[in-house]
Amino acid sequence: MRPLAVFLLIGPGLLAHFDAHAQPMNDPMQPPGMGVSSSNSSPARSGLQAVITSPQRSLALIDGEVVPLGSSVKNSTLTSVSESLVVLRKKGERDVLLMHPDIDKRPARRERP
Repeated sequence: MRPLAVFLLIGPGLLAHFDAHAQPMNDPMQPPGMGVSSSNSSPARSGLQAVITSPQRSLALIDGEVVPLGSSVKNSTLTSVSESLVVLRKKGERDVLLMHPDIDKRPARRERP
């Protein structure tokens, strides 16, 4: 029997009863360790996730919350934003949040001629 004939015998109404479920896909641009997220649950994120700087303003994405420079977050005040870190102040103490805390940056050693 031809496929068209089978479709005519089954009918379009019966085909509507079959549910198609897509498998979650990994996002190649997602930071490592974030895993696959579904629409029902948000991934657990913590710390500094992104910074946005311009001559007009500076923002930081901390624990999923967009925080403008000078605003409060985590019972602290955002006092400084740079390309890879932010500084929070609470009662005179400084807390530095790094964009990539697992990366240890060190200056390159100069070779002597």
